[in-house]
Amino acid sequence: MRFEELNNLIPYAMGGKVKSLSMEPYPNVTILMPGRHAKQTTPKGGDFVVCVNDKLFGTGHQFKHNDIFDDVEARKYSSSIRLDDLMRYYLDIIAHEAEMPDFGGSTGAPAMDPQTFLAAVQCLAVAEHRRYAEYEKQFGGRYLPFRFSAGIAEGLWNAEEASWLEKKGRPGVEQLERERGVPILTKELFDGLSTEA
Repeated sequence: MRFEELNNLIPYAMGGKVKSLSMEPYPNVTILMPGRHAKQTTPKGGDFVVCVNDKLFGTGHQFKHNDIFDDVEARKYSSSIRLDDLMRYYLDIIAHEAEMPDFGGSTGAPAMDPQTFLAAVQCLAVAEHRRYAEYEKQFGGRYLPFRFSAGIAEGLWNAEEASWLEKKGRPGVEQLERERGVPILTKELFDGLSTEA
């Protein structure tokens, strides 16, 4: 499914701390609502938690940014992983309204199933979009985890550095890009969205 289709499919929910709604937009990916930032979206109720079922984590693991970074790093050091293809699909499903691909195949590394990974990053991008859409013109919001990941994939920084600086948001990735260089896929993101606007 395309990014906007997924965004429209996931409902808005309000409530207390209890996750009262759930849905499975993709196999092995469950959305739990409301998220703790439900009041911080416009309209309210747009935040949710992304959980994955995967051999790496087991059942019901809450998927976070550091999981993306660790997974990309694990794939980088395994010759059996098609990291370049995976990162291109990641870019396309969050930025270019591409249909979710059928990546297929399993990993030979301590990494997630590629299909589950792509589904989870797209869901997480929807959550980020709902909270931080106003920052997407500066390539924050849904693009921020991708920018950190692109640098890991290219070997400009590692997952630990990304996890640490991700807490600073866009200034964190911009610091890495100033110090270490802008990844090729990030340049493609900038160029692609600039020409689409």
